[in-house]
Amino acid sequence: MRIIKGVRTIAGLMRDLHSMSSSEKADFYKDKCDYYQGIVELSLIVACLTTICFIYSDYMINGSALPTLIPRLSILVFIAIFFVVTDVRESARVIVFMDFFLGQGMVIAASWAAYNLSDNSNSITGIIVVNLLWMVIGFVATPIDTLINGFVFIIEIIITNSFNHYTNYDVILSLEIPCIIGIVVVHYIMTAFYLDHYRVTQKLKMSMITDPLTMVYNRHLLEKIVQDNSLKIQKPGEPITLVMLDIDDFKKINDENGHYTGDLALCFIGQKLNNETHKDDYVIRYGGEEFVLIFRNCSVNDACARMEQFRTEIENAKDIPVPFTVSIGVSGYTGDYYETLKRVDEALYEAKNTGKNKVVIK
Repeated sequence: MRIIKGVRTIAGLMRDLHSMSSSEKADFYKDKCDYYQGIVELSLIVACLTTICFIYSDYMINGSALPTLIPRLSILVFIAIFFVVTDVRESARVIVFMDFFLGQGMVIAASWAAYNLSDNSNSITGIIVVNLLWMVIGFVATPIDTLINGFVFIIEIIITNSFNHYTNYDVILSLEIPCIIGIVVVHYIMTAFYLDHYRVTQKLKMSMITDPLTMVYNRHLLEKIVQDNSLKIQKPGEPITLVMLDIDDFKKINDENGHYTGDLALCFIGQKLNNETHKDDYVIRYGGEEFVLIFRNCSVNDACARMEQFRTEIENAKDIPVPFTVSIGVSGYTGDYYETLKRVDEALYEAKNTGKNKVVIK
């Protein structure tokens, strides 16, 4: 029964995985790479350095370590290239490629060393053990990556056999092919199970940046999109406008109608802002009855027009929990986030102190 339940779980996760869009899959595999890369990288480096110790066994076979000294030490070149490239390019796809590159570097170094051994009958053991490397790298790779690497490895065996003349070459191939198939299957299963972890993690991350009452973002989102006093989300040349909105006389609403009605008013504002802003915009409950909006690819004039329409709709709304109005401040983002936030706050303050229920630009 446990096996049947496990198969059903895996099948469900597989369906979920295949139903994801290309962008969702890219985010998923990037998250998977970020999560496992540390242990994968450490394992690869330890494995590479361990192969250098095989110089002693080479000495026992040849009676001298010199013939295989350079081949064994050549792995250091692959390690150096690995660190240089992964330091310069930190994208998930490059990192996965370099993981396989380092694994293949071990294969090349081992094949070169085997060529210089008087007896390479132990090569079959080394070739089978290399599959442990592919298993480890699979934690950060896609199953397709693992399958392609498996084909490359088999081709390498065929090519190196032309000059190494492996003992029991037919046995090596007969063992390696099912090993690659098994590794790919296991990686599909591991990927499916990581998807379950990924979904839970995404929900937790979203709950951390979502206001539970209004269901818009909370201030924790700003920690993610503001860095070094600038908005990370801005593209080159993209106009961004900041808006600060406040419910007028909100304390009076709570005092005269109760906090439950006040909460309904906040929910109404949150839902209406979510519905009437663009997909790339950000709606953030900044504190109490204040909301900060970040309009992407939007000029100050366009933002002012949009918020004037929003203010009018709130003023004339029929489905509102209790009649209320809003005051709004608008300011163009200059590249200095805190300075822009200060100006938009000043614009809101001016709106509140010159009659309320209006939009002010600064």
